[in-house]
Amino acid sequence: MPASRYSSLARSLGLLGVVLGCGSSATESPDAGQAGASGSANTSGSANTSGSANTSGSGNTSGSANTSGNGSGNGNGSGNGSGSGGTSAGSTTGGTAAAGATTGPITCRAKGDNKSTVTLINHCTELLSFRGSDIEGGDLAPGEHACRDVTDSATTLPAIRFWGFIGEDPGGEKHTLAELTLNTDFNDFDWYNISHVDAHNLPMQVAAVEMPSCRTLTCANSRLADCPAEGQLKDAGGQVISCFSPNRDDQNSTVAQYFEAGCADAYSWSGDDQESVVACAGEDYDVVFCP
Repeated sequence: MPASRYSSLARSLGLLGVVLGCGSSATESPDAGQAGASGSANTSGSANTSGSANTSGSGNTSGSANTSGNGSGNGNGSGNGSGSGGTSAGSTTGGTAAAGATTGPITCRAKGDNKSTVTLINHCTELLSFRGSDIEGGDLAPGEHACRDVTDSATTLPAIRFWGFIGEDPGGEKHTLAELTLNTDFNDFDWYNISHVDAHNLPMQVAAVEMPSCRTLTCANSRLADCPAEGQLKDAGGQVISCFSPNRDDQNSTVAQYFEAGCADAYSWSGDDQESVVACAGEDYDVVFCP
C-alpha cells in the first residue's frame, strides 16, 4: 500500500491512541515513537515491509520488490490494504563473500548520519546467503555481519525486503522476510515486520537500532521440523528447506495456523496485521538471522 495510506490507516484506528507507544506528534523526538499499528507496512505484503507499499497482489498492495539474487525478492505483496505479504522472487546479486562482511562491533552506522542503514547479521551456525531489495547480496560466515545503506533519512522508501538461506536456495516466495517502509509521511515513522505470509525458512529478528521504545520483532525458533506436510518443500536429499503456505490469504489454513501458533510477532497470512507490524521513528535497523 502507498505510504500515504499509512496516515489514513492510523487515523482510522484512532490515530495516536491505537498506535502503541507512538509519539504524539511529528515533532516528537524519535525515541518517542513506536507503534504496533494494525495496518501493515507493506511489510509482509504489507510493508513490503508489511502490508504496505509497493507490493502487489491480493489486497490493496502492489508492487514488486526489486530484489536480486536467486529466489529473491520481488513479490506480489498481498494484503488487505493492511495486509501483509511481500514475496521473495527475482534477482539480486550474491553468492560470494559479502562486501564489507566483518565480525565484532558494528561500526558502519551512526545515529544522525543522515542515512538509513540495514545491517544483516548471521547468528546461525552455518554459512548464510542473504539477499534484499536493491542491495548487493552475499555470504556471511557465522558471527559475521554486513551493512547496506538503503536511503537517506528523509526520502520515503516503500516496501523493501530482506531474506536469507543456508545451503540450497528454496526459491522465490519460500523465504522468511524482513519488510520495511522507511520515512513515511505519518509522523516520519518507519514501518517494519517479519513475514511468514508466503513461507518460513529461517528464524529472524528485526530491531530498530538505539530505539529502546520501539518493539523488537523476534521469531527465534525454526518452524521447519514440524511443518505440516502440505507446506513442506524438500531438497534432493529429503530435508525440509522451507515451510510454505499454499494459500497466503487463508487465515484458517493449516500452515497459517501453524505459523501463528509458533510466532505471533510475524505475519502468518496476508491480512494478519494486528500485532505483526511496528511503526517507529527510527533510522537504522538490524535484520538478524537465527537470533
